[in-house]
Amino acid sequence: MNKKKTHVVRPLELNVRAKLTTRGLDIIVNQEHFPITYPKEIWQAYPQSAKEILMDNLAYSATIFLPQMLGLGEITYQTARPLSEVFLFKNAIYDTSISAIDDKQSSVSYLKSFFNTQFIFASARIKVPSTIHFKKTLRKKRTALVPFCFGKKSLLTMSLCKEIGVRPILIYCVEPANTYEYHHKKKLIKEFKLATGQDIHIMHYQPGIFRSGRHWNLNTDLGWGLHTTDYVLLMLPFAHYFKADYLLLGNEQQCSESFINTEGLLTFIAAYDQHHDWTPQQALLASLLLGRRLEVGSLVDPLYELAITKILHHRYSDIARFQMSCLADNDKARQRRWCQSCSKCVEMFAYLSAFGFDFKKVGFTLNLFDRAHYPIYRSLLFQSDPLIPLTSYCDEETELSLYLATLHGCHGYTLERFRTKLLPLIVGRIGQLTQKYLGIHPTSVIPGEIKDKVLQIFREELKEFLPHD
Repeated sequence: MNKKKTHVVRPLELNVRAKLTTRGLDIIVNQEHFPITYPKEIWQAYPQSAKEILMDNLAYSATIFLPQMLGLGEITYQTARPLSEVFLFKNAIYDTSISAIDDKQSSVSYLKSFFNTQFIFASARIKVPSTIHFKKTLRKKRTALVPFCFGKKSLLTMSLCKEIGVRPILIYCVEPANTYEYHHKKKLIKEFKLATGQDIHIMHYQPGIFRSGRHWNLNTDLGWGLHTTDYVLLMLPFAHYFKADYLLLGNEQQCSESFINTEGLLTFIAAYDQHHDWTPQQALLASLLLGRRLEVGSLVDPLYELAITKILHHRYSDIARFQMSCLADNDKARQRRWCQSCSKCVEMFAYLSAFGFDFKKVGFTLNLFDRAHYPIYRSLLFQSDPLIPLTSYCDEETELSLYLATLHGCHGYTLERFRTKLLPLIVGRIGQLTQKYLGIHPTSVIPGEIKDKVLQIFREELKEFLPHD
């Protein structure tokens, strides 16, 4: 597998250009090109004026966090001021606090650094579509774009669409992120298409090398806070080509949780771009750039990950077997799509075990409740970050998963430790935890025409855990 060489020399200034190509566009940072490529027919069908609008906005969204990441006070763009500037500024500034916590830095310091950054554009003339139509288009069968990665949320979103009569268009965006991820997913794409007949459209996003500062051999959480908003922008040529009504993200209920950190700043647990407060703004931004209404939402917004796992692997088991949620960032991931040694793997193993699902069907080969994996569970259950309030220390969802796993007769060192050390402390809260993590929560981001059908499926699948009148 080829690994892109990382750069240890950090720039002293940032100059950003962009140019359209026959397959997409290039983001050019200090003369170095980072291409964004689309399927040929998708890109060629996108109007020229729309391409130019998209170029200005992607140049900004791909690089907005670079000055802060590199310790610079300004960034110069040879592109016009983008329509998305105000949207992305709010998105980025609300994400600052959680990035600082992950980087073990002061969130106030991070906030000041971003707020004081100067963004200089070649032109103040903001390009917009000549007309913008916000009226809903009435079609017999609606179409939804689904950013697709073989994770449980995108698999469930696709499955729900097909059951309720919405045509899903699956789009996999290849980023130079985790080392072995695409190696395994290329195989999954072939197997998935053969088994289901469902096409997966592939695009490449090389500016993803900026996330976490990887291009400069840095290690930071900066760069991930606009992830889904980037995807909203990137999906616009697909929305035009397929005449899509919806863009359905995988934001689940925990993404909308927040707290006040010890420095007194509002902090979003996931990232603000995944918060349901932000989703309508993403829809507005997408519609303004596209020139017509595009609803952005999430079918899994009312659910936590444990409930998502239950519904996917029970109702859609033939699709669930393709799941890959591993971080895929270590050598153990070279040969298997589950490395069985990262936090995502042990978390998913607990979720599957909570309902007695066959973990081997998904690709696990080991009992991750054994002694060797206990330290990973311990780190999940007892986090210790001084900037996070005490109430956020414990992963309650994993606790409930371990409890349910014991009821299904699962065994292992981790479960023995859980029974003796942790279960006595939470046994009085099992009902409360069940209601939260296996309940259906209020939502405003499922498109209205399909909301009732989606919620009915959730009620059917979670009825044993829901309160009875």
